[in-house]
Amino acid sequence: MSILIAGGLVSFWQEPIGGFGVVALILLLSGFISAASGSLKVYALRYIDSTIYFPLFKLLTPALAIVAGVTLFAESFSAIEWMGLGVGLLVPLMLISPAENTRQQNLAMGLLLVLITGLLSALTAVAGKYAIDMDVPVLTTLLLTVIGLGIGSIGLMIYKRGIRGISALIRTESSPLLVKTATARAILISFGVWAMLFALSTGGTLSAVQTIHSMYILIPIVLAIIFYNEHWNWQKGVAIGLSVVSLAFLG
Repeated sequence: MSILIAGGLVSFWQEPIGGFGVVALILLLSGFISAASGSLKVYALRYIDSTIYFPLFKLLTPALAIVAGVTLFAESFSAIEWMGLGVGLLVPLMLISPAENTRQQNLAMGLLLVLITGLLSALTAVAGKYAIDMDVPVLTTLLLTVIGLGIGSIGLMIYKRGIRGISALIRTESSPLLVKTATARAILISFGVWAMLFALSTGGTLSAVQTIHSMYILIPIVLAIIFYNEHWNWQKGVAIGLSVVSLAFLG
C-alpha cells in the first residue's frame, strides 16, 4: 500500500525515479533495514515493557543521529545539545534496576534489541538525509525507501514462513478490516516519512528533525499503560520526563 501511495504521488508530480545510481541503492537498502528494525522492535517488546523500550529507543536514535550529523554532514553541536546528552544519560539509570530483571521477560535481551533497533533506525535516517543532500526529490526518496521496505518485509516473511506459509496466511487471516487498517496505516506512515524528508529538504538538520520526531514517545507509553496495564511507577515517570527534557535540549 505504501508503494502504491508513493508511486502515485511520484507519477502525479512527475518526479524522476531513475538516474540516481548509488544513492538509489542506498535508499533501497535503508528501506530493507527499516523492515528488519520494525520486526526486531516487535521482538524487543516481547521481552521488555513499552515504558522501558520507547524512552531508551527514542533517546538512542537521535543521539546517534546527532553524532552522524556532526561527523558526516558537518552539523553544529551546541553546548545546549551537550547538556541534552548529559540529561539523557540519566534515563537508563532511572529505567533499569535489579527489580526489572524479575518484572521483565528478558531484560538483557530487550536492552540488546533496543541498541540494535536504535542503530538501524539511525542508519535509515542518515540515508534519507544523504539522499536529500544529493538532490534526490522528496517523493522519489520516499518511493525508493518504501520499495526497499516492501522487499525487506516480503523477504523476512518468506524467511520465516516460506512462500507456502505466506499464501496460507493470506487465505486464512485476510479480511476487509485488515485491508482497511493496513491502508490507513500505510497512509499515515507514508505521510510521516514524507514530512521528515520535507523538513530535511527545507534546511532542517538531521539531529533536529530526528529528535523532534522522537517526541512522540509519550503517546505509546501512555496508551500501553491504559490498554495493556503495563507496570508504572514514579521512576518511569521521571525517566519519561527526563527523556522529554533531553530531547528538547538536543533539538
